[in-house]
Amino acid sequence: MERLPGIFIRARDAELTLETLTDMGLRLDGFRFLRLGEQVGIPLTRSPSTLEESVLRKKLECFQIHEASFEPVIARPRTLLEAVRPKIPGDLLPQLPQSLDVIGDIAIVELSPKLETYSREVGEGIVQVNPHVRLVLKKTSDVAGTFRTRGLQAIAGTGGMETVHREFGCEYHLNVSSVYFNPRLSHERHRVADQVSKSDVVVDMFAGVGPYSILIAKLQPHSRVYALDINPSAIKYLKENIMANKVADRVVPTLGDAREASVRLFGTADRVIMNLPSAAEHYLDTASNTLKRAGGHIHFYQFVSRDTKLETVRQNFEKSLLAQNREVQTFGYCDVVREISPGRVQVAIDASVT
Repeated sequence: MERLPGIFIRARDAELTLETLTDMGLRLDGFRFLRLGEQVGIPLTRSPSTLEESVLRKKLECFQIHEASFEPVIARPRTLLEAVRPKIPGDLLPQLPQSLDVIGDIAIVELSPKLETYSREVGEGIVQVNPHVRLVLKKTSDVAGTFRTRGLQAIAGTGGMETVHREFGCEYHLNVSSVYFNPRLSHERHRVADQVSKSDVVVDMFAGVGPYSILIAKLQPHSRVYALDINPSAIKYLKENIMANKVADRVVPTLGDAREASVRLFGTADRVIMNLPSAAEHYLDTASNTLKRAGGHIHFYQFVSRDTKLETVRQNFEKSLLAQNREVQTFGYCDVVREISPGRVQVAIDASVT
């Protein structure tokens, strides 16, 4: 609190008073107004002169001027650099993360080895800049293993690793430490879901907590989606999300490896989604068997070197399907959807297969 001169007026005169004080150079920003019953106290840059008071009396019917204690408004930093500049050595500032993943109210950030010592300062800075973030986690390992999880450590904020993420009218309950979820693929998920036709049967081979399956079911109420995943935690949250999004009549969750879990679905799918870019190529035989005999659509993802030409990716995909007695009729899409490291990217393919 700070003792400052202030003008006290009726609340209904506040707007006129602010305009008048601004014109006279007497309005002081950076402090909260006082509310005293029917009166409002506005801090002033200085006590007005006798002449200035007479001007105020011509504009305002009733007011008082006296000192009072006003609370300063602490300006929220606009960038992470602003937030941490006083707390981190200047030579490390260029190494501040340029991006982060926000899943629900949790932010996940990757720090360079030299910034590890200042993890807490960076985390607190992220919370300052992003008021909707409750918890900040730093990555301690890459996504790996059968369940596609990664190491995470809390560096700022409060609460556990469960959250609710919302996108395109859907909500996804998940635990960021036990399931894989990438918020950067939201538009890619919508791009694919937008292609699903009325009454399509869709097999989501690596469904996770359901971001493809549930969005498809919401956009196409007459579709049928079989959502498979090998991670028990993912299936637990998938079932919760199916109920939360009211799509229980359209999405069928199944726990198990896609190769085994899809056997009962062979020959039933109009569309297969293969969002496992680290290993999807090894499941193309299963995807081919899952499609209807006449054919259908495959949405395929793969990690490749940044130097790999898209034509090469298409050719390899075609060869793999020819080995399954399937032929690509058309490529509806083939492009890079995100960078995963300086020399590696994720490619998406939409293919119409006969």
